[in-house]
Amino acid sequence: MTTRKTLTAFILLVLLVPVLFVSGCTEELSAEEIAEQMQEKEDSIQDYSYTMQMTSHLGNQTQESEVQVLQKKPNKSKTISIEPEEEAGTIVVSDGEFIWTYDPKTNTVMKMEMPETPILGEIDYTEIIDEFLNETDVSLLGVKEIDGRPAYLLETSPKEEEEGFKLADGMKIWVDKETWMPLRYEMYDSDGDLVMEIELRNLEINTGIPDSEFVFEVPEGATVKTVDLDSFELPEEMTLEEARESAGFEILVPEYIPEGYTFNYSTVSNNSWIAPEGQAFETVSLTYENEEEDSIYLSETVYESQAPDAAIMDSAEDIDINGRDGKYLVFGDMKILSWEIGDIDLSLTASLEKDEMLRIAESVRENT
Repeated sequence: MTTRKTLTAFILLVLLVPVLFVSGCTEELSAEEIAEQMQEKEDSIQDYSYTMQMTSHLGNQTQESEVQVLQKKPNKSKTISIEPEEEAGTIVVSDGEFIWTYDPKTNTVMKMEMPETPILGEIDYTEIIDEFLNETDVSLLGVKEIDGRPAYLLETSPKEEEEGFKLADGMKIWVDKETWMPLRYEMYDSDGDLVMEIELRNLEINTGIPDSEFVFEVPEGATVKTVDLDSFELPEEMTLEEARESAGFEILVPEYIPEGYTFNYSTVSNNSWIAPEGQAFETVSLTYENEEEDSIYLSETVYESQAPDAAIMDSAEDIDINGRDGKYLVFGDMKILSWEIGDIDLSLTASLEKDEMLRIAESVRENT
């Protein structure tokens, strides 16, 4: 599976696990029947809350984060990011009418009217399930305890060896025996090394969370920006020539691309419709693919002010690219190379060997 398919499989497994046990054997049910049972399970849950702890293992560095989550049907939710050293984190509240996002570091609030339909459109569960069951093996390893709750331990792996980088080559997932909700995930790379852990603690289901939990009060002195979702559009795939006409800066193009890869499409996007004052940026992405649908992504971003710190690159290896400081990070099968040319921040992502990544990056030169 490609990265896009792997992401889909990860999301789907969260929804599909209860059905694997209800049916006893997935081969006895059609994708349509599984989708129906998924919906029945979802319908039985009216509200829930938990604390999600995430740990990523990047090189020799471990990064941790924590988020508190409350959800109430049909459309109320709250997430609170818990920052290290008890710093205030981002708060996102949906009260059923508006989505409020508060950044305490800048004391800014974004207010956005909730859309009547999902931004990304409807999901065809039947098609996704069918693809997942055909391409993935899911096995039961036993029953383990998580946060004092007995849980089924599952293991998932692709049926066939895949080319290209993947979010994960294999996963383990613990599913609560009582509620059928996933309590823990472990994601592994192709070498069997742990790259990501996600655990849900203090899970509570159908406790009758009051609506008052989802009322957001604007903090004193905060700047409020109202965001119009009607102005949001997914980036359009375009030719390089079209991207050059659309972008607000000169696009840099690599002179070297590995054999078998060709330019597929580019996108141009910016966050001016949602960014607080002084924090806007524009990004151009170039995508190259080969016949196996392996991809090379080159992203180029120009910030209105200073670029934010990328915590994920803190553990990256320092590297030289044509005399410029760069960072090289291995995350599972994915490799990330980042550096700057002038006021452009560049990021190269692929599953290639380090030497090939460097050769591509060194062939990207400032326009004269």
